[in-house]
Amino acid sequence: MSKIVEARFNWSEAVALRSSELFYKYEFRHSYRRYVGWLFIAMAQFGVVGALKHDAYGMLIVSSFLLLYWYAIRWQLRKRLALRLFKSSLQANEEIKTYFDINGFGTEDKKISWSDVIKVVEKNEGFLFYTQEQPSFVPRDAFSSSEQREQIRAFFQKANVLFEKEK
Repeated sequence: MSKIVEARFNWSEAVALRSSELFYKYEFRHSYRRYVGWLFIAMAQFGVVGALKHDAYGMLIVSSFLLLYWYAIRWQLRKRLALRLFKSSLQANEEIKTYFDINGFGTEDKKISWSDVIKVVEKNEGFLFYTQEQPSFVPRDAFSSSEQREQIRAFFQKANVLFEKEK
């Protein structure tokens, strides 16, 4: 029988927002959507040039909106959604105990088999778990020691879970 590793953390608003941001940035970095963003930026630059050369202020407004959305509004919309989901969550401001073993991970109420895990991404702030149902986040400081983190990495390896370590 293998050792069970327990991770404990408080599911606070700060943790919920940080996990949402980590998932968002990771997924964006590994998605075709970033190319769409580059296209928006190129269109915006052409819009500014066209507006200045041809007094086309409509193009300038559209270009400005695209740039504003890309650099300021995009994350704010995601953040607002994450806050709304956090406030409606039954686990808001509760201590979460997650258990890991050779068969999978989960809470006392719900267990997820390693075969249902699509991949695990380790970031400096914690672990992102992509599962068949919904992604999960476990902060780094939820583990009492680095040996516990090493133990769950061994679980990933034994279960042949796709594992990626990213800074």
